[in-house]
Amino acid sequence: TLLGKLSPTAVLINIARGPVVDEAALYDALRSGAIGGAVLDVWWHSFFDMKDGGVGPSAWPSRYRFDELPNVIMSPHESGKTPEAFNESLREVATNLDRLHLGHALINVVRPGQPPL
Repeated sequence: TLLGKLSPTAVLINIARGPVVDEAALYDALRSGAIGGAVLDVWWHSFFDMKDGGVGPSAWPSRYRFDELPNVIMSPHESGKTPEAFNESLREVATNLDRLHLGHALINVVRPGQPPL
């Protein structure tokens, strides 16, 4: 795996999406010391996938206990929630509402020409 190319002092930082990194391979690399650590702000299990009322193993963000590893820092996928990001989102929504009203093309369209899901 690509994790095998990292040095024992490397620290993997994932703020994108959990499945971007192989969950089992990352856990094994961290547990064995093959890499120095990880900072994880994203997870493999979604909050919306939880069963049993969101308690116990079904509520854990991974099949593996990353929380028990001393070389892991975990956060609840909040790294992008800043006042600046919130203000930029509001500005973009307002701009698109103005553009819609004026009949102009919208900006930052994720799926142009496709209906919403």
